[in-house]
Amino acid sequence: MNADRYARVRDLFFAADELSGAARQDFLETEIGDDQELMAEVLSLLDEHDADFAQREGAKALPVPAPLELGQAAEAGGDLVAGDPVAGDAVAEPRRAAETANGMSASEKTHPAKSDSSRAKSPQNKASDTQRAEKKVSASEITQRGSERTHASPKDFESRGSKDRTSPSELLLASKSRRARRINSGWLWLAAVLPTLIVGYMTYHSVSNSVQLALHNELTGVSNSVELATGRFLDDKAQLVQSWARQSLIRESILRLVELSDRKSKLDVLESAPLSAQILSELRVLSGKPDVKFVVWNQSFTTIASWREDHSDLGHPVIPSGTSDVARVLRGETVVYGPDRGDGPASLTEDEVGAVDESLEPMMACIVPIRDADSEVVAALLVNSIGLFDEFNELFHESSVTSGLDIYAINRDGVMISLSPHAANLFHRSQFDMDPDSIVAALRVSDPGAVITSSTRDQIVRRSLPLTESASAATLGESLVRLEPYSNYAGELVVGGWRWIPRWRFAVVVEKDVRDAFAAARIVWYSFLLLGSLLTVTALVSAGRLARSSARDHAAVHPLSRYEIVSELGSGGMGVVYKVKHMQLGRNAALKLLRSDRQNREDQLRFDREARLAASLTNPHSVTIYDYGRSEDGEAYCVMEYLSGLTLQEVVARSGFQSIGRVLFVLRQVCEALGEAHSLDLVHRDIKPQNIMLSLDPSIGDWAVVFDYGLAKPLSPENGTYQTREVIWAGTPMYMAPERFRSPSVMDPRSDIYSVGCVAYYLLAGRPPFAECDPESLFALIISEQPIGLGIHRGEDVPESVRNCVFKCMAKNAADRYASVGELAEAIDALRVEFPWTSRDAADWWKQHGEV
Repeated sequence: MNADRYARVRDLFFAADELSGAARQDFLETEIGDDQELMAEVLSLLDEHDADFAQREGAKALPVPAPLELGQAAEAGGDLVAGDPVAGDAVAEPRRAAETANGMSASEKTHPAKSDSSRAKSPQNKASDTQRAEKKVSASEITQRGSERTHASPKDFESRGSKDRTSPSELLLASKSRRARRINSGWLWLAAVLPTLIVGYMTYHSVSNSVQLALHNELTGVSNSVELATGRFLDDKAQLVQSWARQSLIRESILRLVELSDRKSKLDVLESAPLSAQILSELRVLSGKPDVKFVVWNQSFTTIASWREDHSDLGHPVIPSGTSDVARVLRGETVVYGPDRGDGPASLTEDEVGAVDESLEPMMACIVPIRDADSEVVAALLVNSIGLFDEFNELFHESSVTSGLDIYAINRDGVMISLSPHAANLFHRSQFDMDPDSIVAALRVSDPGAVITSSTRDQIVRRSLPLTESASAATLGESLVRLEPYSNYAGELVVGGWRWIPRWRFAVVVEKDVRDAFAAARIVWYSFLLLGSLLTVTALVSAGRLARSSARDHAAVHPLSRYEIVSELGSGGMGVVYKVKHMQLGRNAALKLLRSDRQNREDQLRFDREARLAASLTNPHSVTIYDYGRSEDGEAYCVMEYLSGLTLQEVVARSGFQSIGRVLFVLRQVCEALGEAHSLDLVHRDIKPQNIMLSLDPSIGDWAVVFDYGLAKPLSPENGTYQTREVIWAGTPMYMAPERFRSPSVMDPRSDIYSVGCVAYYLLAGRPPFAECDPESLFALIISEQPIGLGIHRGEDVPESVRNCVFKCMAKNAADRYASVGELAEAIDALRVEFPWTSRDAADWWKQHGEV
């Protein structure tokens, strides 16, 4: 909110506060017009304003002296000091300064308890206000004030941050209002939603059982009927061909051929040719098919007659893949061969049936035994091209169309031997990869997964995939119904039933899409879910309204009610950190709440110590504490500067090792933060790349902020400060000084200097000085070994002066390090002359790598 809009809201608030009821509403509508956002801001202030309470609190408030005008301050010779509240108000908020001289501002009148925090300087407000006052402020003053801005955000929190926006009422309002809301919503939910869900579940369970029973009966019935129909069809065809084989002319011709084939000499082709012609002519008459084909084999599996006019196959044995079928016939069985592509067992070579020719029509034949006068089987007769496959395939097609199910047959190898109408429809919708004319006797019923790609056209790929559950079970001779969804040959979820027919050695598969199979149960379930959701929303809204009055009263005095939760940034051992927004100032901040499971007295005292120690720091390179305290219900909280930028760890992750000038520039700012802390007898104890934030300041360049003083401890504790006795080390091992491992309770500022050296090594090398998976090995390295040379990691020499500075910080013996942070800062200043880093250099890096 800018100054002009703030003044507008203030004037409307004061004017409307004197009115009530309809008069107030008419006044606001007339003055504001169509600006709904402005209307909402004014109404929000009026809703939360309690005139009597504001008057009582205003009387208690200490008078605030009117600040000097900027020009007067300059004339008086007074410098604007960073962090000075008077100077800050004079530069950043001239309009509010005038209001303060005359009385409380609108927001202070509305929320007197917020007056102190509302005067805290927002970094964003400082930036905009500095621009408005740039005619009166010198360049040095602008640079100085720029150092007060917020520049970095703890991105290590964001990596674990919640994406959900958390309701402020659940986290910031008092537990009293939260409890009221929970109780109200709980009872309403139990009374309205729970019975509905119970009834819905019982109904769904009943409907689901009924649907499953009906589905099981449907799949079983269709499977049985198709099995019965195909069995009768094949029996009829087998008996028909057997009757042809018993016809006198055909039988006597075959017996004569068997007699000729038994001669010791080579088969007399000239004498057998007329017999083959007689058999072919008679079969044409009996079948009514002019294209009928036949083959005759003797007991030696040798071809002794066929439909071929050139008789080129006579004397050839049955190919190996057809031997088992011919052997069964010679044992007295009747076999239905195929469907297959090519001429099957009648082929001259194995290659003719080994390679699938998709241009050929599927071949389906009946092979019957030929018996002599003693009823001994002496030959096998194959009859083909009598329309057997067409009638077989049409039987499955009619069953599928009639039932609305996907019905097809597969052989022992899991290959589809009847055309699935569903597969044909998928192909025409470009959802399947095989042309319907090439599916039969070529498509292996395998599970391609959720997606069919063009690569599955290659049958080698399909043969490498597992069979579907139905095909796998059917090829093992099982007959089952499966109501648990599984993937079919197109990758769709289906339920199915299958029947293995031992006599004809193929299986009937019946499948139904899951969406169609359980549509009725799903509709019932979704209906009750929708009803339960509506009732839940109703219960929550009602509970919110019941608790709103008490919640609003409590929120008016709750110290955190002025903040809105934006997102969760992360959590640690002690607290949870949220990104919040000040509802009146519009300023972002970081809110740390003590975890609910750490509300014991000892943890509360620890939380107090961390906030007090951090709040004692005023250096612009240390994180700023805005507010701290406890609610009336004992909720401990700490509001601090929200950092937006990159951690040094992320800087290295994005661009590798850093230039020497930049490292020195950043470390010099870290020394300023630690110098103030050490001057206050405060040791940070957890300096590491993750706890140093970097951002781009337009006038200065890289801007570093040190944060997370959770492990900080005073060197000379006061009697009134809560202390802990440590018998184990605390911090991040790879950046801890060796003496911290030996004596965890000993406080020495030079331990922070060691950590600064480790951070410098990390920035210059692009990796930490020591890294081991085993803690004991890591401790041993830190205590006794020196890190690898910086030049090895960088692939280039590092000047000796820089190396000496880094390794002096990292000396194993504290006495060999720099005596103080001030001495380290002087050494860095001397090096910066040789290795400069400008704001332009920083701007170039952030332009390339620094998108947050």
